Amino acid sequence: MSRNNQGTDPAFALTLNPFNGEAAVNLVVNALNTGTPPNLEELARVAYSLISASPADARGYSVLGAIEERRGNNEAAQGLYSLALEHSKSELHALLRTAQLRLDAGDPAGALDNIDLLLRRWPAYWDQVQPVLAALASNKEAAGLLAAKLNQLPPWRSRAIAALSKDPASLGMLRDLIASTSAEMRNRVDWISERDGVIASLISNKAYTEAYALFLSTLTEQEKSVAGYVYDGKFELPPGRGYFGWRVQRPGAVDVKLGELADPGQPGLRIRFLDSPARPGVVTQNLMLPFGQYRLVVGASGSGLRLPKGLYWSIRCAGGRLLVKLPVPEGSFRDTPLETMLDVPSSDCARQVLSLDTDVRTESWRDRYQGEVRFNDIALTRL
Repeated sequence: MSRNNQGTDPAFALTLNPFNGEAAVNLVVNALNTGTPPNLEELARVAYSLISASPADARGYSVLGAIEERRGNNEAAQGLYSLALEHSKSELHALLRTAQLRLDAGDPAGALDNIDLLLRRWPAYWDQVQPVLAALASNKEAAGLLAAKLNQLPPWRSRAIAALSKDPASLGMLRDLIASTSAEMRNRVDWISERDGVIASLISNKAYTEAYALFLSTLTEQEKSVAGYVYDGKFELPPGRGYFGWRVQRPGAVDVKLGELADPGQPGLRIRFLDSPARPGVVTQNLMLPFGQYRLVVGASGSGLRLPKGLYWSIRCAGGRLLVKLPVPEGSFRDTPLETMLDVPSSDCARQVLSLDTDVRTESWRDRYQGEVRFNDIALTRL
């Protein structure tokens, strides 16, 4: 009967069985977390009873530490939390509170050790740990320790980078962390998503120059060889290799092949229409063009193209303002250069989006696209 009530009515459960440790912990925790000021003397009596009945149960020392912390006796609380961790290195509450107290006391290394152990043992309690991590990331001395810990590849690294990317105060530490990552570590499966998450957050915070500089500084030698106003303008690399690289959607209306998949030994971008309406944005790339005048040139070949709502390359400011449209003709043609001019304004257009678009807005079967188009290269030249 006592066990049946230890979660819903711990006081009643303790009345039935004074040695029910789970009920004792629930009683103290619930009382400390209510809006009503708790009777700390009574709660301390419950905690001491738990310790007396089960001296090896780390939770007794941990809840007594929470009571002392509520009293304002942080030194006594820290001692009790340490005692709890002597009995169980993974006692959740003691780990969490010790991390915060160590951080408050100017011991970021100790706080980080607690966080590492906690997240390895209790990853589900991420939300409670995140504020401590954010405090570490925004402190110059502590940020270096946190970066060193993340470079040891703990299992919570990617989650920490993704979470801290949402905190503007942490972006400086993350930018430096990603920029200094070794070439060996950049071969990890999670590397690109970690880097691009930081770049996207820098963009969201309007740190455009820093975002693009981070992208360029983390490219491999092969990737640097294809960098330009349009990254990988000859479609040599696989898509999805970075925030400023090619991104490909694969709707059922088109078959898209990029890189070596377009034709073995002859990289490019090949799109085959499957007799269905083709929506815009099948292929896109984020750009960072300085203001000025540019020439856009695309090398294209087409076979049996029927494009009822048009097909064109567009460049827009990230906010949506259209800068240029470069139409692709219908019919069949081979190795034809398509060319146009555009001006990038000096304000409200720090980032742009290059996209292969159509004017299809609804999937009407009267707007069925047919044929195949191949793009050998696409280039922007500043005039």
